[in-house]
Amino acid sequence: MKRIGKLESVWRYPVKSMRGEQIDDVFVAYTGVMGDRVYALSAADAPPEFPWHTNREQEEFVLFQPRYRNHRDTLKPAAMEAAFAEALNPPYPQASAFALDIEKPDGSVCDVQSPEFLASLRNKSAGELSLHYTQKNAVDCRPVSIFSHQTLAQLEQETGLEIDKRRFRANFYVDWDSTSGFYEDELVNRRLLIGDRLEIMVRELDPRCKSITIDPDTAETQPRILKHIARKHNGFAGVYAAVLTEGTVSAGDEIHLLD
Repeated sequence: MKRIGKLESVWRYPVKSMRGEQIDDVFVAYTGVMGDRVYALSAADAPPEFPWHTNREQEEFVLFQPRYRNHRDTLKPAAMEAAFAEALNPPYPQASAFALDIEKPDGSVCDVQSPEFLASLRNKSAGELSLHYTQKNAVDCRPVSIFSHQTLAQLEQETGLEIDKRRFRANFYVDWDSTSGFYEDELVNRRLLIGDRLEIMVRELDPRCKSITIDPDTAETQPRILKHIARKHNGFAGVYAAVLTEGTVSAGDEIHLLD
């Protein structure tokens, strides 16, 4: 087992495509980070294989800030330690634990399940919108996404731009002991241990889309970033991982290569 880096910060996105939140520590299940993308909006006119209405259609989604009312209850299952002691998967809280408020760009706040919330978005979508709740996590591909500060630094150097890491909407931002960018590309199909328990396998490179062109503070777009990644890095930046053993992670946890 070889140390290859550390977990710089942990993030989750309660509503798919909306602003994320940085958290100190959290339970990571087979389906992903607890509380991550448990809400999503679907559009009636979207294709069935990707029904979601996202910041690709409505850039200002990144300016909506979701907040769980019972924040602490959404970080770790109440029976987690007892379940681990019995080699069981910890049961998630009831859906009511994930009650969520949305602070809109104008500063007003509403319940994510209120008619007011959907009504405020309908004039920005081509088709009827519906709200989805799931404990499975409405992720595009694998349950955990990883992006490194070394890759960010390389992209800044290559483009001459100052790039906010939040554009890449990762769950785990990492600092590798290697100083080279895109080191995570070398980890595809390899197992990692993060902290004392969480075991993941990096499964594939992360194909990038319009989302990374959107400034997380202004919702203005910078297409040059995506064009550069498409031209110089075949459209990929960061990686996706699958969870092999559930566990908790905290900012600062060491990352070890298992094989």
